Amino acid sequence: MHKRVAVLIALVLVVLAAAGGLFAWRLLDKTDYEQAVASMPGATLRATYTDWSQVRSVLDATGLGADSSTRDVDKFLDKAYNADLLATSAVSGSTYAMERDYGFSPLDASWEMYGQARKGAVVAMKLPESADFAGIERDLRTLGYDVPAAGAGAASVWAGSVDLVAMIDPSLTPVMQNVVVLEEQQVVIFSDNTVYASAAADVVGGSAKSLAEATAGTKDLADLAGEPLSAVLLASDFACEALSMASADEEDQAVAEDLIRQAGGVSPLAGLVMAHQRDRSLVVAMRFESSAQAEDNLRPRVDLASGEAVGQGGLFADRFDITTATRTDESVVLDLRPVGSAQERAESTLLSDLSQGPVLFATC
Repeated sequence: MHKRVAVLIALVLVVLAAAGGLFAWRLLDKTDYEQAVASMPGATLRATYTDWSQVRSVLDATGLGADSSTRDVDKFLDKAYNADLLATSAVSGSTYAMERDYGFSPLDASWEMYGQARKGAVVAMKLPESADFAGIERDLRTLGYDVPAAGAGAASVWAGSVDLVAMIDPSLTPVMQNVVVLEEQQVVIFSDNTVYASAAADVVGGSAKSLAEATAGTKDLADLAGEPLSAVLLASDFACEALSMASADEEDQAVAEDLIRQAGGVSPLAGLVMAHQRDRSLVVAMRFESSAQAEDNLRPRVDLASGEAVGQGGLFADRFDITTATRTDESVVLDLRPVGSAQERAESTLLSDLSQGPVLFATC
C-alpha cells in the first residue's frame, strides 16, 4: 500500500511538473488566503487581501457581472465600503473601467492580493475558470499595451505606462500600467514596473520564492488568519515599522512608554496579520522570534489592547472586546469583536483603524 501511494504521488508530481504546475502543487490543500500569500514576491513587506467571492456572497451580490446596472454595482460597492471591506483593495475604485476595458473586475474575481515592497508594487487577481484569458490579452492589445516579444499567451509582461493608464480611464491606478496574464494559474498580475511584474509572474509560475517561502513565519500567520473576507499582513520586522508608536507625537510616545512599562514590557514583532472574518470579528496574530517571547508577550499585549488607544484617541475597550487571547507556538493571537449595536458592529472599521500606526498593543 505504501509503495502504491508513493508511486501515485510521484506520478502526480511528474504531471504537475510537465504542466509547469509547481505553483499548483504549492497550493494543494491551501485556503484561498494562503494561496494569495503564496502569489506574492518574497520581497513583499505589506500584503492586503480581499476575498471578492466572499464579499459578494456576504453582501448578497453574487449575481453581479458585466451586464449589471450602474445602480446595482454602486449599491454593492457602497455596502462593501460601509462594511470596511474595500480598504484592502488596490482596484475597487477601478471596478467599472476594469469590467468595461479589461474584461474582468472585482465583480467576477475570486480574490485580490496587493503587495508592496521597497522596489515595486503588485496586484494578483485570481479569476474563475470561465474567464476568457485570450480575450483579456486581446483587450490589452486594443488598449495600447505593448505586446510581449514572445507574443500573446507567453505569460510575459504587457508593458504600458502611467500616461496610458490615465488615458484609458482616470479611475485606473498606476499599479495597472504593466500586466501579465497567467492562464494556467488563472491569475492576472498588475505592477507599477516591468521588472517587478516579471518577478511576480515568476513566483506565480513557480520558478521563484514567494513571500510564504522567503519570510520566516509567514506561512504560520497565513494559517492563523483562517479564511478572511479581507486581511492585512505585515512581513517580518516591517510590522514594527508600520505600527510602532514612533508615528505618534512626543507626548503620546511618552504616555505609551509608561503604559508599556506598566504592562511589563514587550518584544519586537517578527510579523503580524489582521484578518477580518465573516462574523465581523478581527483575528490579530502577532509573531515573535521564539515561543518563549510569545508567552512573555501574551499578558502585556492583552493589557495594552484593553486600555487607552494612545495616538488614536479614546479606549480600545470602547471599540472592541477581546473574546480570546492565546499563545500559539511563536504567535500571540487575539480575537477582537466590535462593540455596539448590530448595525454598528456590521459597519465596524477595526481593520482599517488598527492596520496603520500608531497601534499601542502592536508596537515594538
